[in-house]
Amino acid sequence: MFFRCLAAVTGLACMLGVARMLRDLWWQPWQICKRLQAQGVKGPPFIPILGNQPEVARLLAHATSRQMERSSHGIVPYILPDYTTWSKLYGDTFLYTFGSEVRLTIADPALIKEILSNYKDFPKVSPDVLVRDLFGDGGLALAEGEKWAQKRRILNPGFQVEKLKQAMVEAMSELTTRMLSDWERRIVEAKSPKAMKTVEIDVLKEYQNLTADVIAHTAFGTSYEAGKMVFKLQRRQQAMVAEAYKSICLPGLSYLPTPTNLNRWKIRKVIEDNLRQIVEKRLQQNETQHNDLLGIMISAYKTELLANHKDNRMSIQDIVDECKTFFFAGHETTASLLTWTTMLLALHSDWQERARAEVMGVCGRSHPSSDMLSQLKLVGMVLNEALRLYPATSMLTRFTDRDMKLGKLMIPKGTVLFLHMLVMMHNKQLWGEDADNFSPERFSKGIAQSAKHPWAFIPFSIGPRNCIGQVFALMEAKVVLCKLLQKFSFQLSPAYVHAPGQLIVIQPKQGMQILLEPIE
Repeated sequence: MFFRCLAAVTGLACMLGVARMLRDLWWQPWQICKRLQAQGVKGPPFIPILGNQPEVARLLAHATSRQMERSSHGIVPYILPDYTTWSKLYGDTFLYTFGSEVRLTIADPALIKEILSNYKDFPKVSPDVLVRDLFGDGGLALAEGEKWAQKRRILNPGFQVEKLKQAMVEAMSELTTRMLSDWERRIVEAKSPKAMKTVEIDVLKEYQNLTADVIAHTAFGTSYEAGKMVFKLQRRQQAMVAEAYKSICLPGLSYLPTPTNLNRWKIRKVIEDNLRQIVEKRLQQNETQHNDLLGIMISAYKTELLANHKDNRMSIQDIVDECKTFFFAGHETTASLLTWTTMLLALHSDWQERARAEVMGVCGRSHPSSDMLSQLKLVGMVLNEALRLYPATSMLTRFTDRDMKLGKLMIPKGTVLFLHMLVMMHNKQLWGEDADNFSPERFSKGIAQSAKHPWAFIPFSIGPRNCIGQVFALMEAKVVLCKLLQKFSFQLSPAYVHAPGQLIVIQPKQGMQILLEPIE
């Protein structure tokens, strides 16, 4: 009798499990699709369980199997071939499924502004474990609600413009000088009777190391060498995330002790141990002044906030998670911006000379000050155009945890919204027929007047959750470009292969080889 009851209970549990799985993997996605289709939203055929993921993978493999023209900046079909293909069939706003996830694509600046301005109504998508490994469970990038608001209040002082002006420009300039001095040394060592007065540099790697050193010095009071292991392992995590996005992960698989997961857990532990050592070393210094980002976080850890409520202060784990976020985001995005800007100036020598003339007129050959940087209008236009053509990321994702009105649509609960910033910033209806061309002049009247919609240019997002480090990133990029233009002229190397890829941030998959020649 006991075994019959046990068998019956086991059978019932299995049936309930299967029913729940069918509900999650088939019924609910199908219902969301039906509701959107009833409102006129179209898309490729609904496929249970796998969704349209195999077609997404096929389109991406086909697009990236070819090499782009070196002078071509129309990267949307290369980075987002699924959007390019399906938008022609179903319109700019369409739906498809990725596994059991229903995705609604949006590239309308008015709708994107509405979503990003109402972050409580359209929260971030709950990230998978690989993303949480990279950014930390409690980091600003992934936090929601009051936890996010509290962290933003704590961290804002670390990115105030006046604070940047006081010390960070000088540190950025000194670290850039070290990198450029090393480039000069390589040119000297490469000289011979048969050698040209140039040297080939992979600037992607150089900029990654430089920006890592800058964020380590200015935000954490340490050095690239001290955080070298963290940066190195975070790049491995970055590659793992990019690879995972190409396939569907079965529920629960990421928690099993597979060889991949064991390696992932080991990497996460080494990163956290290294960051914890940096934090604990600062804690032991008993500082009274906290002028950088780490100092501000430690001050928040030591001092209870908001009427002495202990739940509203930062824990050591919170600080470690924020270190993860800013170690990665604080250097990879700026390295990407510098890499693409260098490529664009290498291709367009007229703009390289115009930018150099401005730099020499404002700064001469001296180190740039914060006041000088504010006068570099042409350099600012070049950076904006680089951000438009090659933003750090192609899209943002948001989620509906209840039925939400968006424009004329009622978005069902459980829909994932894909906000295609890259598509929007290459849209010819917004930017003109030359949208895929490098033309910094479009920013001559300011960002708001650069396109037919004032919110068509959002490389750092908009609204309350815009990038906290955007001023820092642009200031650093101006410093590096200023000093580069003072010392070198440059062009693309014949070895460069134009193959943009998205490894969380958009980067050249085979590096960025540049030929440098010193300016006499």
